[in-house]
Amino acid sequence: MKDVLKMVVMAGLFAVPFLTLYVENDYFFPYITGKNFGFRIIVDILFAAWVILAMYEVKYRPKVSGIVWSFGILLIVMFFANQFGVHPQSSFWSNFERMDGYVSLVHTFLYMLVLGSMLSTIKQWQYLLNTSLVVAFMVALYGLAQYGGMIEGASNRIDSRLGNAAYMAIYMLFHIFTTFWLFVETKNKTLKAIYGGLILMFVFVLIETGTRGTAVGLAVGVMVMTAYVGLFGTKFKEYRKYAVGGFIFLVIAAGAFIAGRDSDFIQNNQNMARIANISISDLKVRGTIWGMAWEGVKERPLLGYGQSNFNYVFNKYYDPSLYAQEQWFDRSHDIFFDWLTTGGFLGLIAYLSIFGSCLYYLLVRPLIHKDDETFTVLERGILLGILAGYFTHNLVVFDNIVSYIFFAIILGLIHSRVGTLSPALEKIKIDNSIITQIAAPVVGVLLVSGIYFFHVPGMNAAGYIIDAFRSQKLEDRLDAFDAALAQNSFAHQEITEQLAQQAMNMVRDPKVPDEMKQKFSAAAEEQLTKLAEEKPGDARIEVFIGSYYRATSQLEKAREHMAKARELSPNKQAIIVQQGFVELSEGKNEAARDFFQTAFELDERNSEAREYYAASLFYVGENDKAISLMQMETPEETEAIKQQFAKSDFLVGAANQAGATEFVVELFKVRAENNPEDAQTRASLAFLYYQLGDNEKAIETLNVAKTDIPSFEPTATCIIGNIENGREPQEGCK
Repeated sequence: MKDVLKMVVMAGLFAVPFLTLYVENDYFFPYITGKNFGFRIIVDILFAAWVILAMYEVKYRPKVSGIVWSFGILLIVMFFANQFGVHPQSSFWSNFERMDGYVSLVHTFLYMLVLGSMLSTIKQWQYLLNTSLVVAFMVALYGLAQYGGMIEGASNRIDSRLGNAAYMAIYMLFHIFTTFWLFVETKNKTLKAIYGGLILMFVFVLIETGTRGTAVGLAVGVMVMTAYVGLFGTKFKEYRKYAVGGFIFLVIAAGAFIAGRDSDFIQNNQNMARIANISISDLKVRGTIWGMAWEGVKERPLLGYGQSNFNYVFNKYYDPSLYAQEQWFDRSHDIFFDWLTTGGFLGLIAYLSIFGSCLYYLLVRPLIHKDDETFTVLERGILLGILAGYFTHNLVVFDNIVSYIFFAIILGLIHSRVGTLSPALEKIKIDNSIITQIAAPVVGVLLVSGIYFFHVPGMNAAGYIIDAFRSQKLEDRLDAFDAALAQNSFAHQEITEQLAQQAMNMVRDPKVPDEMKQKFSAAAEEQLTKLAEEKPGDARIEVFIGSYYRATSQLEKAREHMAKARELSPNKQAIIVQQGFVELSEGKNEAARDFFQTAFELDERNSEAREYYAASLFYVGENDKAISLMQMETPEETEAIKQQFAKSDFLVGAANQAGATEFVVELFKVRAENNPEDAQTRASLAFLYYQLGDNEKAIETLNVAKTDIPSFEPTATCIIGNIENGREPQEGCK
């Protein structure tokens, strides 16, 4: 039995790196949910097997180290932070889009703990790292296929099997350093050549992700690694020489890259240009968000808001200058503020203590104890480099399941060397009959029950949502949503939002039978009501519910929920604009104008709010004031606003209704210049001139259109004839 248990544990440990390749297209958020559910279930299985194995074999029992203590303290702090946070369910379980709540944190710890207890030899760790390296090679190849256009990617930035370029970047960063580790561990020249090639490959792929924070992290990590080896690697003269040379080369290369940042070679490569064009101003948005986060920290300094609850801080302290950014940030995009807002100062200190423990074992202890040979200087340099690079990356990005997994691997590697077996655990003797007759059955039942009750509902729900999207029959689609909801998973909000979106689309579709509209609407309203009760104080939910009621013409309810959202996020223009549209839908033009004006005045650089405000002014007859909003301080700014105004059917319709024909002519002239092949725009412009009594200009416009658009010639000739003969322009013309 012991051999079977050991095989199960080892198989699980080595299976985890392969999750990077796994994309579950039959689940909602396929790049996220499949990997996370897979990780949780694998860790549950290997942990259960390890618990039984550790009862049999003393050598596999958990070791103790500062890393385990610091990570354990973090789990304790975050348990209470989540329990007493704003919305505990989100904190413990997160959602499909992120899946990084407390459950993921616990599984990361368990994976690290078992790794550190099971893999005790250099050979075992080499096997694991080489296994992960093979997977990374396949992931990089897939990314290069995207780069070469052989496989379609999400964008010009490589994301491979991770679905997000930033996630791909940190994955490559970990493997660049683990390849360094394997490079210095082997004496085989062929393997060294292979590892060297892989390092170059991974660096190239990382750059082509266009993730600036990770690129900087790589540079910082390599500098830390080479500097440490250069300073302390007296026993490794050859590597020390290479480290010093590498450090000098890196400094020169960085200087050359900065000096040549404006060259065609760099600027013509989109991702290199993203990295080269880094400036302090790029942190302006991040800085604003961090300022908002700090306001939240001051309100809950000890334990914060709980994991996955940054959105409450973001909404409450929303800064109007963020009008052009994502409107529903759920992370502060900084490791310090992320942990401060989720776990308060206690959470941040506990998290940083993990790095502190690593630094003690890798940097401080070797200085205190000169005879400490737990790690070689080369190994310490590489581990310090990877931790420095990872930490730098997290200053402007945030963790995901892949970065958690490989952080756990690095922690497990260090812990396996420095951890010691507690004498108390070592002395415990457990009779085999107790293990086989009591412990094993109990652990087995707990394992199966845990998977069934904790993971299967979420997995089923993720699958049913996709079934709903794929269903051609509306009855089947509704059944799939009902099945997803029946799972009582942590994804109630996401299921409800998708159901409500379907209901909104159906209301606008005349082809959908009234009976189905009513069924979808009834189901959506029931779940939206439940959702509002489950998560009170969430501005996003109130906006979504308000948008649903507005789409279904229940304007009083829409007004009520938009007002609640506004209370929760008073300075968010997007919410105020929605309030304006609700009033406009009821014909309350002056009330709508006031809302649009408020949104505009919060930050007058907001061109969208300017557009809506201008339209609302036309609706209340303040034409001159509306037209004046197109005039800016500089000609360039005026032209930019004119271009936006010209694209807006909402604004054009309002101006036309208000009789501001000359203003509309200006906008249609812009439209005609931007879309010279659009015959309808030319015809509309000619008709506007006709309305102004300028028949000559109308005919001139149509004659030019005939030349530019040959297919429009018969219609243009017909319209010209009507104008010349005093008939309505469109009479008899097709």
